[in-house]
Amino acid sequence: MPVPVPESVKTLVPGTIRYRAATDLAALQADFENNPVGVLVELLRDLGETITVAALRERVKSMGLGVEMPQHEWNAVRESLRANSAVRQHGKYCVSWKGKAGASPSPGRQRSASEALRELAGMPRKNKAATKRLSTAVSVGLDELTSPYELLAAHALGVPVTDWPQRWTEPRPQDVPEEVRLVAVQHITEMSRARNRAVLPATEPDPDTVKSAEIPSRLGLLPLLVPLAAMPAVSRAADKAAKAVNGEYAWDTLRTGMECFELSLSEVSGREAGRSDQGERLAPLAARARELLKTVLMRRPKEDDLPWLDFAEEMAFRACALLADPRIQEQRNGLVREWAQHVADHSGIPVELREAARAAQAAAGAEAADAAKADGTGDDGRTTESRQTEVVPEAPTVSAKDPGSTGVEEGGDTDVEAGEADSAEPANTAIAIDESLQEVTEDASDETPEAVQEPERDPQAEIEALRRLLEEERSNAETARAEFERQRRDTSDALAEAEATAKRLRLRIADEEKHRTEAETRARAAEDAAESARQGLEEAEQRVEAMTRQLRRRDDELRQSRQTARGASQAQLRQARIDTLRVLAAVLTEVADQAIHEDDETGPANALYRRALTRAAAAGVLDMGALGEEADYDPVIHRAPGGPAARVVVERPGFVWQGPREPEPVVLEQAIVRGVEQ
Repeated sequence: MPVPVPESVKTLVPGTIRYRAATDLAALQADFENNPVGVLVELLRDLGETITVAALRERVKSMGLGVEMPQHEWNAVRESLRANSAVRQHGKYCVSWKGKAGASPSPGRQRSASEALRELAGMPRKNKAATKRLSTAVSVGLDELTSPYELLAAHALGVPVTDWPQRWTEPRPQDVPEEVRLVAVQHITEMSRARNRAVLPATEPDPDTVKSAEIPSRLGLLPLLVPLAAMPAVSRAADKAAKAVNGEYAWDTLRTGMECFELSLSEVSGREAGRSDQGERLAPLAARARELLKTVLMRRPKEDDLPWLDFAEEMAFRACALLADPRIQEQRNGLVREWAQHVADHSGIPVELREAARAAQAAAGAEAADAAKADGTGDDGRTTESRQTEVVPEAPTVSAKDPGSTGVEEGGDTDVEAGEADSAEPANTAIAIDESLQEVTEDASDETPEAVQEPERDPQAEIEALRRLLEEERSNAETARAEFERQRRDTSDALAEAEATAKRLRLRIADEEKHRTEAETRARAAEDAAESARQGLEEAEQRVEAMTRQLRRRDDELRQSRQTARGASQAQLRQARIDTLRVLAAVLTEVADQAIHEDDETGPANALYRRALTRAAAAGVLDMGALGEEADYDPVIHRAPGGPAARVVVERPGFVWQGPREPEPVVLEQAIVRGVEQ
């Protein structure tokens, strides 16, 4: 090879995808059919650069791989490639290899059950060989699957799961691959619907109902959607879970989402980068929670809405508590503040609940301000003693000129302002003069006026005491309310169970009535058919008798003609006999039709047909072909109303005459046949 290498010469590194395509394309095509994602990952490793998914597909096609792959299969492969742990996604369309260019992804390492399940979940179903191999790997390592999502995904993909746990382990959807989560969410939704589907008596259950029965009833399915829907990450499975939850599970999802927003305040520091990461992480959860909150608040029950009101009250109070948190002031434009403001102002929450939540927020803010004042850490930086000096009124004094005056001057004004700000009480409740002190000052009016200290009263303590009493009363009321709700729910459950039992009984009675009506209808139809058959049989017997008499007359006429025309030729006599026997064959044909349509082989029509056939055999007339017999089509002895065919089935036998001097049987009546169904 000349040095330097010309541009027209291309070099291939052994072990790369391009080298395998140039040296052993058939083996590479087989690997691509079995594991297209693995081949694409190796190609990204070989390239060592960022490339669009469309350009990657063109490169694969240029090497002769996946040329005839349908678009829907390529879409599934593309999603699996983006979710692969060895692939880094750049934006919406570009991907790259996470490791260094040329680093081996260790394809020969033994797959674990979780890895095999992930690959099985993202593989197209038409690749039966690879699907069977991966299913076997998952089945062998089934004990390694501890997540409930993995077990349910394996069950959905046809892996036999016989040893179910007594209860689910802690669901951690963030530790499960996206492909497995998608399969698990779909399976949970289908199995939950199958569990709630009523199977009527004497009906065959559908496949989903049979499959749902394999999962023990002690293992709840819908609760698994709650942590998945509240997962703060970009996930199609989480989006599907958020759309699938409803009722109390939707409430639990929103409660869990609210906990994520509350915890995010303590997780993120004041740095700008931390707030940016927090917004990117919480954005998908915020979008899901907004849609779910809208749906939940729109579905207020028309009856028994107390649990719904409790949920709405809880969400409003928690949102207002978030807004009152001092840490949220650092995130004026953060997602946590937007979410809390969205919930607090949501029109679906009753107005009185929102106002109560805002009042509680204001009270909490005032209490925090009071605590700050008590600690001497107010905004103006003054000490506790100086603030008490301003708030506590001066001692009232008694003068000779005005023995009934209270002596409150500047201190009283300050105390009034503090009372208005903190406790929202009138001024006269914040400044009170003890009656005994007034009596003392009145008795000592002739002495030198001295400042008498009023006993200190703490309005805030009184308010706190009253608030504690109010909280106790509220707690007692809530306890009584909860007990009432529990009893009402028990009653409602018992009533619902009774209604369900009554409904099942009504359905069973309706089914029995339906079955009885159908049986009566069938019995009447059978009676009508039997009566019609009897009438037809009588008519057939009459026709047989008439034809028998006609046959006798013809025999008599033939006998007379033989006697009177002895000089007639043998051919004329033979034809006359054949004509006479054709009449007998026509009679036998009608009797055979009656016997064919009779269900009972021992019936009168069959007995008549056998007797007539026995008598006809004495004259040399024989039946040709049995009912249901298959034979090759012969236009001489067969007649096919629906058209001829190579192989036919006899629907009605024919009749032939085998005379003593006849070399071959003479066909009197052709057999009715039809073509054999392929």
